Amino acid sequence: MRVRNALKTLRRNARQLMGRVLARMTGPRTASGQLNPDQISSVLVCRINGRIGNTLFLTPLLRRIHEILPHAAIDVATSYPQAYELLQSLPGMRQVIAFPHKGPGLARRYLGALRQLRAQRYDLAIDPVPESTNGRIALSICRARYRVGFTSGSQWAPLTHAIPETPPMHQGVQPVYLLSRAFNVPFDPRGLQLSLQLRPQEIEAGRAALAAAMSQAAGTAETSRAFGFFAHATATKTIPRSWWLEFWQSFLALQPDAVPVEFLPPRTAPTNPSFATLQFPSTRALTAAMGATRMFISADTGPMHLASSTSVPTVALFQATDPSLYGPLKPVDVAIDITASTSQEVARRCQRIWRESAPAG
Repeated sequence: MRVRNALKTLRRNARQLMGRVLARMTGPRTASGQLNPDQISSVLVCRINGRIGNTLFLTPLLRRIHEILPHAAIDVATSYPQAYELLQSLPGMRQVIAFPHKGPGLARRYLGALRQLRAQRYDLAIDPVPESTNGRIALSICRARYRVGFTSGSQWAPLTHAIPETPPMHQGVQPVYLLSRAFNVPFDPRGLQLSLQLRPQEIEAGRAALAAAMSQAAGTAETSRAFGFFAHATATKTIPRSWWLEFWQSFLALQPDAVPVEFLPPRTAPTNPSFATLQFPSTRALTAAMGATRMFISADTGPMHLASSTSVPTVALFQATDPSLYGPLKPVDVAIDITASTSQEVARRCQRIWRESAPAG
């Protein structure tokens, strides 16, 4: 794990160094005048990243684009493999240009994505984050009339509208700030939320799947008693199975009417075999079932952001990254640093949220 983290830091530092060198060669980026919405009918968002969380962080931006430009077609360039399924129902969405994340034929597939990128002309292209080499490559290669991005010491892309980089800001909020500055419209981070715009039939199917799993394992189909959880993460975000077992022992002692429902990745053994479990190949189906629970608790991982995109109170457990940058966004969501809280303390906080989320009547 230490070697993996060291290599990750080395790659990040190398990208930043290359960016600073290129930035000196291309010269400084300065701000231009504001964009005119009447001149924009097509938009490309360049976020070449293979993580589900970073894809979900685009959803407040995509919704804000549609609010400012209700008639514009929106394309997203990304390397998250299921991005189209994830984003398809957001208003204004037209297509996802899929860059490869891993697997065979990487160079060939990357060149194919670049050709697809070049085949379309855009009125506006957006690089939504300050430090993304692949995003800057896509922004530079695409055929766009206007190019918007953040200025920084390593910004080398040919921007037409350069927005000064902000102090550290939540990754789902920062792109909305960028867009607001570019169009000179009010920016208010309050109320911003991740969203997949689930369809009514998806929501109903998720509720039915949750009820069936609960009925089989716990003898009840009352989804108002479902406390969903996702216990798996990678690298330094991993929370030991022993922690989860202690947490559930404490929480169920406080709230014995709750029914734990574990949402599992493929080919993964459950944390406790007696609990109800669910698995879904589809991210949207997974999200719909999460949204049918009464509350949800998760390690710091992609499904945590899926749960946060629903109306369900989400408790996110952090120990390696900064929740102010990567935590859940809804006002009812909570991020807890488990390095400073015991599993028993987390259980007590969850019980308070559980009682506050009780169904009316």
